[in-house]
Formats: sequence, C-alpha cells, structure tokens
Amino acid sequence: MDDRELDLKEHLAELRTRILRILLAFLLVTPTTFFFSKDIFERFWYKNFNFPPYVFSPLEWVVVQLIIAFLLSFLILYPYIIYETYQFSKPGLYEKERTYFKFLMVLSYFVFVSIFLISMNFLVPVLYSITISNSFNPYFSALKTAENAFKISIAIGLSSQIPLAMFLAVKFRIVEYEALKNFRIVVYFAAFIFITNISLEFASLANLIGFLTFCFMYELGLLLLKIGNSIYLRR
Repeated sequence: MDDRELDLKEHLAELRTRILRILLAFLLVTPTTFFFSKDIFERFWYKNFNFPPYVFSPLEWVVVQLIIAFLLSFLILYPYIIYETYQFSKPGLYEKERTYFKFLMVLSYFVFVSIFLISMNFLVPVLYSITISNSFNPYFSALKTAENAFKISIAIGLSSQIPLAMFLAVKFRIVEYEALKNFRIVVYFAAFIFITNISLEFASLANLIGFLTFCFMYELGLLLLKIGNSIYLRR
C-alpha cells in the first residue's frame, strides 16, 4: 500500500539521501575502528611473520591504520548498506522478489565475511610463506603487505557474490541465462581490464588471483543456474 510511482528526480533524491546516510555511518564508525586497527594489524603480522614490519615513510603507518579502519567499518556496516539498498529497491519489487532479495542479501553478507576471513587466515599466509621461503632476509613494507593481503581477500570475497548476483539477475528477468553463457568472454575481458586497473599489468599477484577467482565464480554461477533450470524443467 505504501508503494507509489516516483519520477526520476525523486529517485535521484532518494538515492542521494541513502548514500549520504551510508557515508555518515562510515564517519561515525571509522574513528572507533581506527582505535583498534593497530592491535589488529599487529596480530595479523606476528601471526604470519617472525620479523617486524618495516615503514618507509612518515605517514605509512597512519595509512595502514586508516586502511584497516575503513575495512573494519565496511564489514561492520555491510548489513546497514544492504538495508539501505533494499529500501531503495523495494518499491520496484514484487512481494516474492522482495523475499528473494532479502534472503540473498543476508546470505551474501555471511558468504563475504566467511570467504574474507578464510582468505586472511589461510590463503594470504600461505602465499607469503611461499614468498618468504624464496627470499633472503626479506624487508616487507607494512603498507604494501597490508594492501596486497586486503586486495586478495576483498577480491575473493567480492567474487564469491557473483553466483548470487547472477541468480538475482536471472530471477528478476534482468538478463537471460543464455546471455550470461554466450557473452562470458566479453565479461571476462571487461573483468580483466577492471581488475588490472586498465593498465594491462598482469604481474601483480593480487590482480592474478582476483581475475582467476572471478572466472571461477562466474563459471560456478553458470553451473548452478544450469542445475536450477534442469530441476525446474523436471517439475
């Protein structure tokens, strides 16, 4: 009953309001997470390395703490971001679509956090242990190490959302399964350009892992959609 048709100006105004709310939430939460960022970084570092972190510029340590603070704020505020996204999309969805959307958004949060933590606690340490085993007296920058660890974990975490996004897109009839399948090469090329920051520099380990994870999750999404379609047709 509360649904009504909005014009473009009203949609943009509502979108602006919800984005400002999210930014305000970040401004309120980040100072608190910054307070804990030093302890979190040191726990991560000394759990994986037996040598101290190196800082090569006066502001590097502050930047490291800010990165960790923003990341923690994002993980904490992810449910609120989902809520604002749902409220913005709600008027354009049918009741059944709203149920799907709410369920998948909650699922996406737990999937993202789980994959991110698995990456930070298992994958990243393994990758760095391989690097250290081939290095003599390594000098790892605190900033570069944190950036690479977070890039890899965030890339894998975001890629884990691809099957859910594909399911929603097909379920809401935004795109057909055949289109997702037939244009996969175009999608992979666009992902390659985006992940490598349009530089085509494929030497970065974080970029390589991010791209391969994206391709794997996209193929997994196609497989799950195919299985779902076959089950639906049998019925």
